[in-house]
Amino acid sequence: MDAVEAWSMIVSKLKENQMEFPTVPKTKKIPVWFLASTTGDIIYIDKAIHHQPSSQISTPRKLNYKVFKNIYPLYLRRENGDSISKEASAITVNQVYYFSLIKHLCNI
Repeated sequence: MDAVEAWSMIVSKLKENQMEFPTVPKTKKIPVWFLASTTGDIIYIDKAIHHQPSSQISTPRKLNYKVFKNIYPLYLRRENGDSISKEASAITVNQVYYFSLIKHLCNI
């Protein structure tokens, strides 16, 4: 699956459907939950409503394909055991949300 297919799958599953997901840390850190929704080509991230512990983001975040296409290959490398945190952080501070959505909605 390439980045376009993965993004389309995520957006399709979130369309008209708010869903909550846990983050997927690779360390012993406790996952935090967040709410994801979409109105089209943008994915909105906010604090979880129904699950704890919830993300403590102060304002909703917007995720887009332009960033996703650069994060997706890093996610694949991360799943293969590569340490990519510095590379991902250089692209976006929202990498944990991208990684979680890929993990939970792309069936990789």
